[in-house]
Amino acid sequence: MTRVSFAQHGEDVVLHRALGHIREGFWVDVGAGDPEGDSVTALFSDLGWRGINIEPDPAACARLSAARPRDVTLCCAAGAVAERRVLHRIPHSGLSTLDPAIAARHAAEGLPVEPIEVEVRRLAEICDAHAPRCIHFLKVDAEGHEAAVLAGADFARHRPWVVVVEATEPNRPTPSHAAWEPGLLSAGYVFVRFDGLNRWYVAAEQEAALAGALALPPTPFDGFVRLAEVRAWQRATAAEAAAEAAKARAEAAEEALRDAERRASEAQ
Repeated sequence: MTRVSFAQHGEDVVLHRALGHIREGFWVDVGAGDPEGDSVTALFSDLGWRGINIEPDPAACARLSAARPRDVTLCCAAGAVAERRVLHRIPHSGLSTLDPAIAARHAAEGLPVEPIEVEVRRLAEICDAHAPRCIHFLKVDAEGHEAAVLAGADFARHRPWVVVVEATEPNRPTPSHAAWEPGLLSAGYVFVRFDGLNRWYVAAEQEAALAGALALPPTPFDGFVRLAEVRAWQRATAAEAAAEAAKARAEAAEEALRDAERRASEAQ
């Protein structure tokens, strides 16, 4: 069966390869973004999973809440301490950040930056309040704030089977994992692979069961098509249908004209 991959870099395909046998799984998504576009969790939501979506952008958070009524969606950021911070919001981009230096770089590149104040909560406190005993995967995409997100987690109390963390500077290939990877490794997580954007880890107690399935990028044998391909096919199908309808209307108009000319000729 062909399924649709919504994620930016095929992360949902790889996660499904490892975890797709679980019927009612649970995720924690830090920097959840849009409910469909570039979403790592949309596929799993369609499969009946639930999760915690953490998203500080109010517009994106509202879309998530409307589209995912079974989830816990929190309009906040995650960080090392509970506080209030300025989010440098860049609408419709996925680049909103708590880091003023990164925001200044985006502004210098011509992107519109809108500062708003948001709540920051520790991931450990969020999981204490809302997560079940078993978390199947944690995804962190915090646009330069990943170290603080992970510093606010408690991997002794809450042990996601798989952890996927964006590991390059925003919009750059420069690695950024040195600031936070040692903490994950010391918490008993095993590095599996780097996919060019994210670094993948598995809890040591799950390594034997899951590491092999996580080790490869998406392949044709996974049986997925990308959302962009589906939408392109839908647009092409709609355009073809519109062209056929226009052709049918033109042919009907021509036939009506010939019929009118025939009746006029008969009347003479």
